[in-house]
Amino acid sequence: MNPFRKHRVDKVFLLSFAAFIGLLVTVIMAVSYQLSAREQATSASAYQQAMLQQLNKQLTDQMDAVEQTALFISLNAQLASYLTSKGDYFALKKARDELNRDYLAPILNSSRSIFTFQVYMNEPLQVDPNAAIQYLPLSQARSESWHAAVEKADSVWVGQRAVGSPQGEQQAVSFIRRINTPEGVNLGLLVLNVRMRFLQSILTEDNSSASRLLLDSGGRMIMHANRALPPGEIEALQQQVRGDAGHARQRLAAAGSQPAKDMLTVWSRTTPNSWMLVELTPWKEITGGSVRLAWTLAGVGAAAILLALVFTLYLSRSFTRPIRQLVQLMKSYAPGRPARPPQTEYRNEFGSLFGGYRKLTERIEGLYQSLEQQHRAQRRAEIRALQAAINPHFLYNTLDQLNWMAIEAGQEKISHVVELMGRMFRISLSGGETMIPLQEELLLVESYLGIQQAKWRSGLEYRIEIAGELRELLVPKLTLQPFVENAIVHGFHGSSRGLVTISGEQHGSGMRLVVQDDGIGLRDDWQARKRTRTGGYGVRNVKERIEVLFGRPYGVELRSLPERKGTRVEIYLPSREDHGAERGEPHVDDRDRG
Repeated sequence: MNPFRKHRVDKVFLLSFAAFIGLLVTVIMAVSYQLSAREQATSASAYQQAMLQQLNKQLTDQMDAVEQTALFISLNAQLASYLTSKGDYFALKKARDELNRDYLAPILNSSRSIFTFQVYMNEPLQVDPNAAIQYLPLSQARSESWHAAVEKADSVWVGQRAVGSPQGEQQAVSFIRRINTPEGVNLGLLVLNVRMRFLQSILTEDNSSASRLLLDSGGRMIMHANRALPPGEIEALQQQVRGDAGHARQRLAAAGSQPAKDMLTVWSRTTPNSWMLVELTPWKEITGGSVRLAWTLAGVGAAAILLALVFTLYLSRSFTRPIRQLVQLMKSYAPGRPARPPQTEYRNEFGSLFGGYRKLTERIEGLYQSLEQQHRAQRRAEIRALQAAINPHFLYNTLDQLNWMAIEAGQEKISHVVELMGRMFRISLSGGETMIPLQEELLLVESYLGIQQAKWRSGLEYRIEIAGELRELLVPKLTLQPFVENAIVHGFHGSSRGLVTISGEQHGSGMRLVVQDDGIGLRDDWQARKRTRTGGYGVRNVKERIEVLFGRPYGVELRSLPERKGTRVEIYLPSREDHGAERGEPHVDDRDRG
């Protein structure tokens, strides 16, 4: 549906411009948000990867130191001697105290990250889970969750867990190493517990609020800062990890009081198959600048829409003002009354419209004046017709008086002629009708031939050969009589005898009437000869009336018979039945007329 066909032009312009600019601003906002969010995510991930690589290096250095310490202790001969010694309680206690004082305690006190040692052995002397150096039964280790991993490897890191200490229970990340003899016999397990706060201080040394995870090579979480991931999310994270460094967008499911949210995940490894440091940043924080940019564009767009509405309103009113003026001129215009002059200051298409309107009104005024003149002429003609309506009555009465005078005088021939003249006069008037039945036209022709026979006596003969059904069809008044008169006046000129034959037949969608005589025929120059009062005008009148009333293919054709033994006139007319109303208002052919 075209809105210009139903609504006001200025409103359509206003709403169209507003909708277009609103759509344009929306598209720009969406594209700008996507591009800026992608760019910010790329730049943030690059920065975070650089930071993670630095933190990873620090963690690796610290944990390598822990591993080297564990290896150094596990190879110590004094420790191996104590774990394999047999004797009484006091000798074993003395050996343990010497080991702690001379070897283990100095190592523990010199470390910033390690806060307890745990030695799992067979038959420890005393079990103190809150001591700095704890000797625990080996059977207890078998009940720990990390024991299965230790059975498969000489050493393993264990994730965040609670460990007893002289200061109470603390969170720790533990490194566990098997203590073996040079022959490979297992003597026990050595556990070095690293302060959780120490490692977390490394992860958060840049004061970032992002969540960071430390995963071992098997994908198990060693430690975390700010927010931990459930095992299922860690598995989903590992499926997205490609290579030693990268970033991806990941949606974390709701966990406890934490709602589900989108995260920018960045990961980094120092070496292949080593620990992986992962940083999780809420996507909203990454795209916060993009959102602000989008809202800024929205504000700019709203201002642009407002300015566009004002400009469009001005433009549409300027565009529609001359149209409204022209509509008002058209509504107020009335033919014959003074009208306001149209605008003349426009030199564009509106000027053409006003100029066309001015020419149109001038043409209408001219036509209106012409119609007024025609109306006055018609009124005068009606008055003359009313005046002339008295004349037939007068003529009828006069002919009637002449008829009675001829009868009283014994002039029957003159009485007959007067009677025929009255009949011809009555039919030729026909109440002002244009079309009459063919029967009345034939009666008029017979009356005329009767008058001519009174003059010619027995020298003039005629025959009428027309079927009864054709006599009911309508024909223009005085169609046959001029040709019959032409035959008698010109065809029989200089002759004392003559025969006129009138025939008719149905021909296609019309009827063909024929007037034929046996006179002298047509002259070779008959069409070029000057029309005379006695013949040519009547024939021309019939042709012109048929052309005006019916148009082609209807008309009149005249030709001489072979050896100029007479003239044949063929008149082709449409077959129209008498319906009463058609007589006074004949069909006028309007083909090929403007």
